[in-house]
Amino acid sequence: MGKELGKPRLLGGRYRLMSPLSRDSAGIMWRAHDLRLRRDVSIKEVQPPFRGNGADLGHARRRALREARSAGRLSHPAVISVHDLLEERGRLWIVMEMLEALTLRETVEHLGHLPIRWTAWIGFQLLAGLRHAHGAGVLHRDIHPGNILLTGERVVLSGFGIAALNGDPSVSTTIPISCSPAYVAPERLRGMPASPAADLWSFGASLYFAVEGRAPYPESDGLSALERVTGGEPDPPVRAGPLLQVLEGLLRRDPGGRVIADHAARLLSQVLRTEGVVVGPPQLPVTRLPPDAFTV
Repeated sequence: MGKELGKPRLLGGRYRLMSPLSRDSAGIMWRAHDLRLRRDVSIKEVQPPFRGNGADLGHARRRALREARSAGRLSHPAVISVHDLLEERGRLWIVMEMLEALTLRETVEHLGHLPIRWTAWIGFQLLAGLRHAHGAGVLHRDIHPGNILLTGERVVLSGFGIAALNGDPSVSTTIPISCSPAYVAPERLRGMPASPAADLWSFGASLYFAVEGRAPYPESDGLSALERVTGGEPDPPVRAGPLLQVLEGLLRRDPGGRVIADHAARLLSQVLRTEGVVVGPPQLPVTRLPPDAFTV
């Protein structure tokens, strides 16, 4: 509950919960105000999963700590900023920057699909943040269109709830039920551990969704995961144009043959120049929006 006795709840003596923004299986996202720094923030109220006869508070605590520590060690305009982590009244709360944004999923569902230049620009921005995370040793492990936020000025990767440090032996190779199967790399479906290459496959699948208006594999078909393990290939994209080389390189089944992040960044910058969008070198964040960005 955000209010008690008719007054907004105050967390940690400084964060005033105002109203719920969204709810999913991982928790409730709240709009809140930081009284100390006088700024609006978003706060995730982490919902523990239920196992057996009750809530698994230990799992919720580990997940919240992983999300806050993984995102908290990163500082990049294309990665959500985490400000604080609280445990109060038996619940966990992650304090993050407040963004007025639509997800990539919401945007594509509204427009049907995105033009090539928008998709390439989103990919170029997002890949800069993903390269920053990988450089810091953080694997996201759950990239999909619902975790990609579009503000009109920034593309921001969120949803670090199952992120892990690269090479951490304590992280399970099991794919959490909260993951979107259509965006999970084939090798992970075969039980292999997460890797930067697996994140890049999920990144490529999200770009495929953006430009085609659908996932590379059916999102509602439970058999699609089995088909992918046994060698099924996605339908070739029909709207990708110059993005085809990028998508084919990112969506290769063999992680050893998949394009690396630096190569993908160069390919995306070439597509943007072909589309008349001026961008800086691939290692730098984009600062100029493409023409008519995020408008119908």
